[in-house]
Amino acid sequence: MLLLTLDPTSAPPLYEQIYRGIIRLVDDGTLLPGFHLPATRRLAATLGVNRTTVFRAYQELWARGYLESRPGSYSTVRRPGQLPARGTVPQPAQVRWNELAPPRNRELVGALKDLPSRPGKGDGLIDFSSLMADRDLCPADDLRRAVKHVLVSQGKDLLGYGDPQGYRPLREAIAQRLRTHGVTASADEILVTGGSQQALDLVLRTFTRPGDRVAVEAPTYSMAHPLLRLHDVEVAEVPMRPDGLDLDVLTAVCAERRPVLVYTIPTFHNPTGTTTSQTHREHLLALCRQHRIPLVEDGFDEELKYFGKAVLPIKSMDREGLVIYLGTFSKVVFSGLRVGWVAAPAACVQHLLAIYRFSNLSGNTLGQAAMARFIDEGLYEVHLRRLHRAYRGRMQAMLKGMAAHMPPGVEWTRPAGGYTLWVQIPPAAGTEAELEARLRHHGVAVVAGNHFFCSPQPMPAFRLSIANLKEPQIAEGCLRLGRALAEAMEGRHAA
Repeated sequence: MLLLTLDPTSAPPLYEQIYRGIIRLVDDGTLLPGFHLPATRRLAATLGVNRTTVFRAYQELWARGYLESRPGSYSTVRRPGQLPARGTVPQPAQVRWNELAPPRNRELVGALKDLPSRPGKGDGLIDFSSLMADRDLCPADDLRRAVKHVLVSQGKDLLGYGDPQGYRPLREAIAQRLRTHGVTASADEILVTGGSQQALDLVLRTFTRPGDRVAVEAPTYSMAHPLLRLHDVEVAEVPMRPDGLDLDVLTAVCAERRPVLVYTIPTFHNPTGTTTSQTHREHLLALCRQHRIPLVEDGFDEELKYFGKAVLPIKSMDREGLVIYLGTFSKVVFSGLRVGWVAAPAACVQHLLAIYRFSNLSGNTLGQAAMARFIDEGLYEVHLRRLHRAYRGRMQAMLKGMAAHMPPGVEWTRPAGGYTLWVQIPPAAGTEAELEARLRHHGVAVVAGNHFFCSPQPMPAFRLSIANLKEPQIAEGCLRLGRALAEAMEGRHAA
């Protein structure tokens, strides 16, 4: 006899009360595996409910693994998996995921807690921390029309797996864009990726082994550090000077133990905003040529030049095929686009493609086709001009505000483009944590400088970004920054 008590007035529907009641009887051992459940008609009559109600309950039991049912036979009870015996305490899962993961992965899980947190939209908070493209400047209507056009004109051809190297018309469009920056590359020398972050990961996966050495700028792009740890490479930090990474230190690093790669952001460097000179680029390339070291050039902000004469990418001077150039549309069009690329010698691209093909099958062909259409129609160039007008004004407001409000002793970079600049504070003003808290109290959010180094740094610094702030917000933010830093420095002197 199957004894169930139903309450038609309670919140759970009757079918749910039935299947949950049967599950309880199975779990506590009252109903044993193999027990024949009553036919739906019989149980419905016993409980005084509609037969459909019992049928739904039995369907749910089957879906949850508590019931076996065969046509023309009884529905019988079963236990899903290996449930603990009656009266025993359930044991933890047998797989210990933390032990199964290699040490470097466990480090990355811990590193997630150390990533800069996105500040909430508090009352009046001015957020200098975000590096995402301003959604207010996104050409949404033009992009929507581009997506519609490629769907209508190519239809189902875009809905399957595409060319793993990337949609060819987009690769051709990227090659054409690169030519405007002095870089000669064919479509066969370009691999389309899901952003420049994936491109960097792909390069490290393809060309490094555990224990290899990679030279990077200090400070450098903060999300490069977890990738380097993931691939278990030794990081050789090369200090950044006002004119770029210290070539004397890099020379010593190469002489001590040759790196397998050098990673650099020579144009609108993240986080400092520095753009290196033509001479510096020539010397860096010559040094890599001398030691036969591939140079990974991250050009994520290459298109965002606001002031002065443009300096061509290092890739434009590459005659020996040493430079692997990384680019992206995400920082220019919108962050969620996730379309980037690698431009490198064809042999290099083929190695990258082999890794990419077997881990990713192919990219987002529809998004790539829409981006190709957006470029082909001249809309990308129009969008760039609009961005330049907007961000030229923002960067001017930023530099003017810094000059007007920073207290003596504070130093900052003066970028010619991009989104970021770097601020260094006298150590006497306090630690980065203390300064961050003080700035937040004054209604300003920044990213602490230590996120951009592999090793702790004694001099407090932080990165400022104009990516998502309008000119009045920037002016007010600089005023608040100045007040907070002056307060910190005066307080320390008084103490």
